[in-house]
Amino acid sequence: MAAALERALGSVTAGEAAAAAAAMPVPVLVLGPEGSGRTTLLLRAALAGGGDGPRALFLAPSALPRLPGGDDGGGNDPRALQRLELRYPPSLGALGRELGAVAARPRPPGLLLLDGLERYLGGAPGAPARLAALLLEAARSPGPSRPPAQVLASLCLPPPGPHVLPALRRYFPAECRLRPAPGAPLRLRARLTRPGVPPRRWRLRWPHGRLRVAPADRDSEGDEDTDADEDGDGDEAWG
Repeated sequence: MAAALERALGSVTAGEAAAAAAAMPVPVLVLGPEGSGRTTLLLRAALAGGGDGPRALFLAPSALPRLPGGDDGGGNDPRALQRLELRYPPSLGALGRELGAVAARPRPPGLLLLDGLERYLGGAPGAPARLAALLLEAARSPGPSRPPAQVLASLCLPPPGPHVLPALRRYFPAECRLRPAPGAPLRLRARLTRPGVPPRRWRLRWPHGRLRVAPADRDSEGDEDTDADEDGDGDEAWG
């Protein structure tokens, strides 16, 4: 579960990788405020594994300025870049057409990533559920021998309405929350939660503009968040 994201954050053992490969992919929602590295994390997930990772389709409402570098960032690996496709549908209608065409591809992607989900929602109350359903439908296997694609989508917090998070959580059972570390610019904490699996935590920092990732213990210094705070931090205010 969430195998691509865990590879991007590191610390995946051989046994965990084998278990993830055998498990059904679980859609993951990446949450964080503006500037918290959501786009970088999605791209690292797409490029993790070098040439051995799955074919990845990355969708965003606008073009990316650059690909991520750093340790295992993949942006300098030509084998990883060969299996990454970047598409920039500017509207929900254009995004729907892109997703509708995925199943017709001769080689559908094994990893489907959507960045900037909030920019496609507009103000319609039913837009989050509609968009999530389109993503999951596009990820479905076109045949019985191929598993569904892994789905990762990013959402900027606070979300653009009180109905957005509750609607999306019905389709995304896993979440990766990115939180800026108090009083520490360019440092964040990441927490991945999935049904039936203990949470995993990492620390992220950007020395000289290059992302570095390290595992984090729950009780380590400066990581005071409780589970209740992590799961509900601002969710009441954000919907």
